[in-house]
Amino acid sequence: MRRLGTHLGKGLAKLGFGSSFTWRHTCAAAVLAVSLAGAAMPAGAQESERDGLRVTVSNVRSGTVVLNWRGAIMPPMAGQIREAFEAHKRQATRFVLRISSQGGLVPEGERVIELMRQIKTTHQLDTVVTQGDVCASMCVFIYLQGQKRFGALTSSWLFHEVSHIDHATKQTTKLDRGAWERLVEKYMGPAGVSESWIADMKPRTVNSDYWQTGADLINASSGIIHEALANQTARHIAPSPRPRESASTQPPASASSRGECRKYFPSIGAVVPVPCS
Repeated sequence: MRRLGTHLGKGLAKLGFGSSFTWRHTCAAAVLAVSLAGAAMPAGAQESERDGLRVTVSNVRSGTVVLNWRGAIMPPMAGQIREAFEAHKRQATRFVLRISSQGGLVPEGERVIELMRQIKTTHQLDTVVTQGDVCASMCVFIYLQGQKRFGALTSSWLFHEVSHIDHATKQTTKLDRGAWERLVEKYMGPAGVSESWIADMKPRTVNSDYWQTGADLINASSGIIHEALANQTARHIAPSPRPRESASTQPPASASSRGECRKYFPSIGAVVPVPCS
């Protein structure tokens, strides 16, 4: 099988809505043979154990459901997204896929893309890569399916060739330029990516990982990102505790109240948790 992957990134904030239900699965990023791999992945590297899909229904933008995917592009990604769509399609008019991924398997990525195309026949479908998030390899082709595509200036993007990985050693054994060229032709042009940008990008990926920031893509008029998410987000200061209140009468602090606050981004209709300090 083919895989798109790279170095592990830092943990990413999840979208916050009035929740409906959540799926999570543990993905040990086992390196599979014939892949579209990222920058040299250290032996034994793993995706976060918290990888998976989280589904939230917006309580600030009517009819919007956010599909928050974090982790490798590998099963059961397509199945989970399909199940979420079927559960919400009658109530929703818009789905937003917020994605952060180091890459993954090409066949699973193409299953996700086919599903996204089906969703777009009946619903608005937007894609988002937020501040500090990474969209590498196969993630890029999935992101390009958004009818409106939001990307942070401080997001990171990786472009490179399909690679074959030895299952036992987890080392790259072959780069498949032809397979990658076919993906570029199949998904970038039809999504409105600039032909001149593609022509400039291609030679930079020969036997190489080519990194760009969201700001790079926007400044180059690549056509990958439609609307930029700025670097600045509001910080929330928690109110001081009421005087003379007994500690025993206070409810235990939740994880979110201790270190996570929420910021609404009107452009995407999403409430995104941000650090409180």
